[in-house]
Amino acid sequence: MKTKILVVEDELSISELIKFNLEKSGYEVVVADTGTMALELVEQFTYSLMLLDLMLPGVDGLEVCRKVKLNNKTASLPIIMLTARNEEIDKIIGLELGADDYMTKPFDLHELLARIEANLKRTSNTSCQNDTLTYRDIEINNSLVYIKEVLVPFTSTELKILRLLLQYPQKIFSKQNLYESIWNETYAYDDDTINTHISHIRKKIKAITNEDYIQTIWGIGYKIK
Repeated sequence: MKTKILVVEDELSISELIKFNLEKSGYEVVVADTGTMALELVEQFTYSLMLLDLMLPGVDGLEVCRKVKLNNKTASLPIIMLTARNEEIDKIIGLELGADDYMTKPFDLHELLARIEANLKRTSNTSCQNDTLTYRDIEINNSLVYIKEVLVPFTSTELKILRLLLQYPQKIFSKQNLYESIWNETYAYDDDTINTHISHIRKKIKAITNEDYIQTIWGIGYKIK
């Protein structure tokens, strides 16, 4: 069975170019040209990854991302955002909402395929980790995260970062350590991506426990308290 990818893009020339190249690489591709259509499709069918343009008519990409990540049924769906170069603040907000990765337009198709493969591999590796990991009030069971016995939606990237930190609670992870362990590519000094995912994990834990489980070691990185 082919890996199914949902492409959410309202510019026909871009969506057709992406669809052609993804299908050429062996993926099954479904295209949605509005945010509303994308939300309907993720409710009806299962996808391995979503490519999400931020500038959409009606329901924009940020709102699509927010709704997908708040839904327990779809929260683990990897989302790669497609942003214009002048949408830096939207990129940060998108990562805050739970997007796993982003690319700026215009993008190189070879890089896009590499990012897709990396995110699919990361998701696959996460789903294969079916052991239970418990630390204080947090339990990771397969790909589900329970905090004080409350099921909390985590993206695949957030889950992998949290699992890594919890497995080695005494270890300080630099941003480079985290990036290269999670993304399996050379660290490009993109602090926004790491900072935003860490911030999102912190907020989810603190909302239940009222504690900050992750300690920032200034100038070095992060560790679990």
